[in-house]
This record gives sequence, C-alpha cells and structure tokens, in this order.
Amino acid sequence: MTKKEINKSVSRGLNILRFGWFCHNLMFIIPVIVLVYTQKGITVGDFFLIQGIFRIAAFLFEIPSGYLSDRFSRKNVLIIGTIFSFLGFAELAMANGFFTIMLGESLFGIASALYSGTLEAYTYDLMKRNNSQKQFLKEFGSITTFGSTASFIASILGGIMFMYIGGDNLLWLEAAFMAIGIFAFIFLPQLNEIKRINKHGTAIRDAVGITYNTLKNSKLRNLIFFPALFSAFTIVMLWILQPIMETTHIPVELFGFYIGLNQFARILFSKYAYKICDIFGTINTSIITILDIAIGIVIGMLMMHTNNMTMIYILCAIMAITPAMQTTNKLQYNSLVHHSIRSTERGTVLSTSAMVSTIVGAVFLVVSKFLLDEYGILTTLWFEFIMLIPLILSLKATSKYIGKK
Repeated sequence: MTKKEINKSVSRGLNILRFGWFCHNLMFIIPVIVLVYTQKGITVGDFFLIQGIFRIAAFLFEIPSGYLSDRFSRKNVLIIGTIFSFLGFAELAMANGFFTIMLGESLFGIASALYSGTLEAYTYDLMKRNNSQKQFLKEFGSITTFGSTASFIASILGGIMFMYIGGDNLLWLEAAFMAIGIFAFIFLPQLNEIKRINKHGTAIRDAVGITYNTLKNSKLRNLIFFPALFSAFTIVMLWILQPIMETTHIPVELFGFYIGLNQFARILFSKYAYKICDIFGTINTSIITILDIAIGIVIGMLMMHTNNMTMIYILCAIMAITPAMQTTNKLQYNSLVHHSIRSTERGTVLSTSAMVSTIVGAVFLVVSKFLLDEYGILTTLWFEFIMLIPLILSLKATSKYIGKK
C-alpha cells in the first residue's frame, strides 16, 4: 500500500470506530435500568449483586479475549463482542426474575471483556500504520467522546421513552443498535501485521505468561491498579445515584436528565483529557480526580439529610457529574500503559488491566449489595469515603513511576 492509501485506511478505520462505538453506547435503558430490573422481579440490592456478577463474567473472559485479539484478529473480536451485546439485550427483553436478568448481564460481561482491551489495542495499532500513535490519547479520546455523546443523547431520552414505550421495547431498541454496530465493524481494516506468534508452549501458557509478567512488572502493576481502584468508586457512585433519586423523590422523568448530565461531563472529560493532563500533569490530575470523588460522596450524604427540593436538585446535578472524571483517569493511565508495552502483547496486557479493574469493581459492588440491603444508602456512602484512604495510598505508590509536570 502507498502512504496515501495507508493514511486513508487509518482515517476510515478511525471513523468506523467512532460510528460503531456511538451505536454501542446508545443505551436508552441506563437512566431507568434499576426501575426496569426491579419491575422484572429483583430488589435494588439484587441489582448491585447482578452488576457484580456481570464483572465476574467479564473477569473470566478478559485474558482469553485479549489473547485472541493478539493471536488472531482484533477486528473479529470486536464483531463477536457486539454480537454478545446484541444477544444480551434480546435476552433481557424476554427476561423475568433474578436468574434470567443475571444471564443477560453475563452476556454483557463477556461482551465487555471482548471489547475492553481490544478496542484500544486495535486503535493504537491502526495508528501505528502511519506512525501517528503519539496522538493516541487525542484520537482515542475522540472515539470515547463519540461514545459519551451517544450515552448523553440516550440518557436524556431514556426516561421519557421508558414512560411511553416501556422497558421491554426499550431493550429491543438497544438490540437493534447493536445489530447496526455489528454491520459497521465488519468494514474495519484488518490488521494482519500485528498477530502474535506463539513459539513456546500452549496458547494458554503463553497468555498466562503475559499476564503474570504484566502483574509482576511493578511499573505496569501500579499503572493498572490505581485507575482500577478509582473506577470502582465511580461505578458504585453512578449506580447508587438512581436509588438516591428515588429516596429523595426526584421525578422519574428527570432521571434521564441527571444521567445525561453525567454523560455530557464524560464527553468533555474524554475530549479534553489530553489537555487536562498537559496542563496539570498526570499526578496533579490524579489528585484532582480523587478530590472530585470525595466531593461526590459528601454530596450524596448531604442529599440524604435535606428535605429542601431545590437543594436536592442542585446537589444531584453535582453528584451526577463527579463519576464522569473516570474517563480522564482511565485515558491518561491507559496511554501510559500503551507506551510501555509491545504490539504483539497489547491486547493481552490491556485485558489484564481490564481484568484487574473488573474484579476490583465486582468486589465493591458485592460489598455495596450487602451494605445497601442491610444498612442502607448512607452506610454504603461511608464505606466509599473510608476506602479513599487505600486509593490515596495507591496513587502514592504509582507516582514514582510517572513523571511530574
């Protein structure tokens, strides 16, 4: 291929990724997902448990999915992941009760594992074709922005659509957009040149070896663990927002507005992640994200202690924004990981990172399920606040491996 053809192929691939990720993130169900699931026969605590199971399913498939993308085809793994998302939504549309909902979420867990390392690995190696990988943080931030824009649109409309067409029809609509995503990813350029060749032992031994060496490497281990722990905080904060809104009597029609506000903030934090890091540096940006989470937790507590609806509306808006900084946190650390690994291991290493994030998030969600059912929302928020201590210690351990601005 000529240089012009390669540049055109890279540009086309990036545009397809933006479109496909947009379709993937048009999740109208998110602002009302707790309501939809509870109408299907589960409790709020069960919802948190199911979200934990979703992450356990993702955990089990993280390493195999990443290794498959290294050995065979990142493009095909993306297509298969979208197929699992389609099957998950179709199953949930027909589901009723804990175990059928759990099955649908488990399919999402597999899809998440297939996507987690592969989407980024494909993007980075696609950009290597024309030596533009130094712009990865900016370009992948753009792809993430498209996804966040879709989530924002879906969140604004989701609550209204739920009131008019119901939860099951909303789930079938999600399945339709997944089908469009499958079709889009079929047209991605194939990256045959980055396939990994296993010369020693079995594929399983090779994959486990990469994972072991990744976690043994102190730099990679710390670059992976801090954002994983940070992500766990934001997951709990995002999902606990709906029960808080119900408890404080915020109308269901406004649920979509607040979740949409979160998604709009994600758009900004994704689009300008590279600028934020350039201005403040990685360490200072990380400190800002920790302060952001602390503010969100305190605001959640304040919402539970006031009856002033005007104040509740304002505080809810601020709390909805705080988990959105997870996009900046994730992008900056994944970029550091990318620059520290080889292409032939990229998918497996990123899946290892996602595996750690998944299991830490699952632990937080399962603990939150117990705390919510037994002690309530306030105790769960106090748990989050106390856990800020290990988060700060994790950043301290990580800081020695990243330069200061």
